[in-house]
Amino acid sequence: MMLAEHLNFFSKFIEKELGIVYSEKNYYQLEARLEEIAKIFGLPDIAAVYNKAKEGITGSFKQLILDTATNNETSFFRDTRAFQAIEKIILPEIISKVPPEEPLRVWSAASSCGQEPYSITMMFKELQQKSSFPKFKITATDISERVLERAKKGCYSQLEIQRGLSAQYMIKYFQKDTQDQWTINPEIRDLVEFKQKNLKENFNFIYKFHLILCRNVLLYQSIESKIDIINRISKCLTPNGYLILGAGESLVGLSNPFEQILADGMVVYRLT
Repeated sequence: MMLAEHLNFFSKFIEKELGIVYSEKNYYQLEARLEEIAKIFGLPDIAAVYNKAKEGITGSFKQLILDTATNNETSFFRDTRAFQAIEKIILPEIISKVPPEEPLRVWSAASSCGQEPYSITMMFKELQQKSSFPKFKITATDISERVLERAKKGCYSQLEIQRGLSAQYMIKYFQKDTQDQWTINPEIRDLVEFKQKNLKENFNFIYKFHLILCRNVLLYQSIESKIDIINRISKCLTPNGYLILGAGESLVGLSNPFEQILADGMVVYRLT
């Protein structure tokens, strides 16, 4: 019973801070992550982590709990249908409406270790080489300081680099070292601006985006939190801007200001 009480305490804290819901059937995942935290802090068990939390969840301790609570599973060009929809359907419409002096702005929310924003940047660079393509700015955000530091370095293992990335892109945009680590070239890395942001908090961007990718975030949120996040994201889009969710996510049944569009076999959302 004591373990269940501890897990319930942390699940409520995580939901309050991040909106991520750990149901009782998923407590085994939370338990494993709290055991990881115990090891990092040199504590004997989850009970000791709980006792430390009761003294106050602040600073690096709070950040570590939030970091380990999130699922940072990702890969390059994850779900190729999304990138095909961007290239074939979304970009032509956006580019036709963006003034020549204005850059095309994209926000990769919950960007994890950087594979998604770097994939977008590589795709845009390729399009620039093939035809006339506007200037662009890529913003990537995540709650986790740990994964953002990894993303800024743009360094990936052999296994990570092979997940979704073609041999052509590996050779063209990455450098391999003697430890089989692949580092993205500065020409791509420097085009992405990384920022720490919690999707449960105000965004405070000074500009609006033409396209936002917020994939595989809503899966873990309550209905109320989903509606809140989507409504605030909508305020960050330009008129008729696009939102792309994860393959298993949908706005159906949620009060929101978007219309559903079928783009090359992929469901995307356009601000109405």
